[in-house]
Amino acid sequence: MSPDMTRMRDHYYPNTEPLRVDEMRVIALGTGRPFVRRAQANTSWLLELGNGDKFVFDFGSGSQVNFTALEIPHQDITAYFATHLHADHVGDFAQVWIGSWAGGRSKPLVVYGPSGPEPRFGTKHFIETQMESFAWDTATRLGLLPDAGAEVDVHEFDYRQIGTVYEHNGVVIKSFPAVHIYDGPVSFRVEWNGLCFVFSGDTTPSQFFVDNARNADLLIHEAFNTVPQLIERSGYDETMAKGIGTMAHSAPVEAGYVLAQVKPRLAVLYHFFNDFDTVLEIERDVREHYQGPLALAQDLMVFNVAAHGIRVRMAVTPTHVWPNKERHDAFRSASRMKRPQMSRWLAEKQLFPKF
Repeated sequence: MSPDMTRMRDHYYPNTEPLRVDEMRVIALGTGRPFVRRAQANTSWLLELGNGDKFVFDFGSGSQVNFTALEIPHQDITAYFATHLHADHVGDFAQVWIGSWAGGRSKPLVVYGPSGPEPRFGTKHFIETQMESFAWDTATRLGLLPDAGAEVDVHEFDYRQIGTVYEHNGVVIKSFPAVHIYDGPVSFRVEWNGLCFVFSGDTTPSQFFVDNARNADLLIHEAFNTVPQLIERSGYDETMAKGIGTMAHSAPVEAGYVLAQVKPRLAVLYHFFNDFDTVLEIERDVREHYQGPLALAQDLMVFNVAAHGIRVRMAVTPTHVWPNKERHDAFRSASRMKRPQMSRWLAEKQLFPKF
């Protein structure tokens, strides 16, 4: 099938549609709430650019299952970006780090994330303590897997600043503060080849977002389930529902107001449970203020963005996947240090001695 024919299909089949040099593709790896369910993993979004770069924004619990379903070589990910340190945004760190290492990554993992109001609330502390907690895990893999795969290159930036945190290969990624419960969270704006992608992370509506999200081609903004839905379906009392649904997050009607101020080419809302009996009320509330192009996200929803148009489809993926071995030459040939030695009294009990 020709490349032009594949682009006419109603569904996206991974690894069958090379990106054009002037195109970006965004795939929802996780769109749900902190409660993980089969229908929706926690927050994560993949951004692929026509220059070959691939970035992952947030890596919440469960989201890496959807990443592996796309059968993308782990070696291909340029960098990971965290908006903040809630588990539903960074809870899959072990899979991002160790899973990708076992799956073919032979270079250090690169992670960007915000500082906090004190060091223990920053990305660097989070990564270092996660790595320390997995000391036995990583020590026992060294000697078998490439040495460099165990390394993490952490880039912590000041959450209070508005400005560029990444600039390379024609890609500019900017961070700006997000208003979410406490100091530390940020949102991101990606500029490349005349296209702009903006990702809110978690935020209640703020002037920071309105000022920094204008002229976005694709804008992804959070919106929680409505307060009545949280009371009825999640069992929250009214105080809890309002606190979580409107103070910690954006109510759909509030998110609609933000979208109306920013006026993106396409707006995408996520972070709510997208069910047949909730989605109509959410869209109704959004439409109180915003009448523009809108998608209500589901896991594995795919957005192809180019100057001439934006296309939205669902990905068709397998469940029984193996690592993509396209980039495994470096994985097989990379240096490996001497592995730790088991105590002799343990080793001597092998039924089929190997060491």
